[in-house]
This record gives sequence, structure tokens and C-alpha cells, in this order.
Amino acid sequence: MQNVKEQLGLHQYQVRSWTAWYHHLALTLMALHFILQIQKDNQAELPFLSVPDIKLVFAKKLRNKLNSDQGLFHALQLRHQKRKDDIDRHSKVPK
Repeated sequence: MQNVKEQLGLHQYQVRSWTAWYHHLALTLMALHFILQIQKDNQAELPFLSVPDIKLVFAKKLRNKLNSDQGLFHALQLRHQKRKDDIDRHSKVPK
């Protein structure tokens, strides 16, 4: 369990309020649940799948999508378009 806490960042909290602590704890526990579900779902094929293994897979997957300039540019375009749409939606004056 100590290894899981270290891998998910439960031991790295630096918060100034109870609300921030609860948010950090909730996100860490959701990540733990997600990783345990992945381990359970893949038990037959990968019986020794660890938390660092799963983190590595996700890091590689994300890196592959954003590794090329085109992939990074596309991700930035989508992010900026979403932000622009949000601004436009909030700035419209109802008639």
C-alpha cells in the first residue's frame, strides 16, 4: 500500500485548507480505483501489472499523441476552440 500511495502522490500533499485536502484525497482515491480496475480487468493477460507499469503506459500513450508537431498543434487548436466557445457562450446577451 505504501508503494501505491507514493506512486499516486498521496504523500505529496501541500494544502492550506481542509477543502483542498479533501479534493486531493478524492482525486488520489479515484486514481487508485481506476488503476485497481485496470489491474483486475487485465489479471489474466498481465498478472504482474503494477502501478508504475500503468503510469508508463498512459505516459507513452499521451506522448505518442502529442509527440509530433501536428498532434500538439491539433491538441492546442481543440483546447483553444473549446475556450473560445465557452467565452462566446457566456458573453451572449439574452434578448
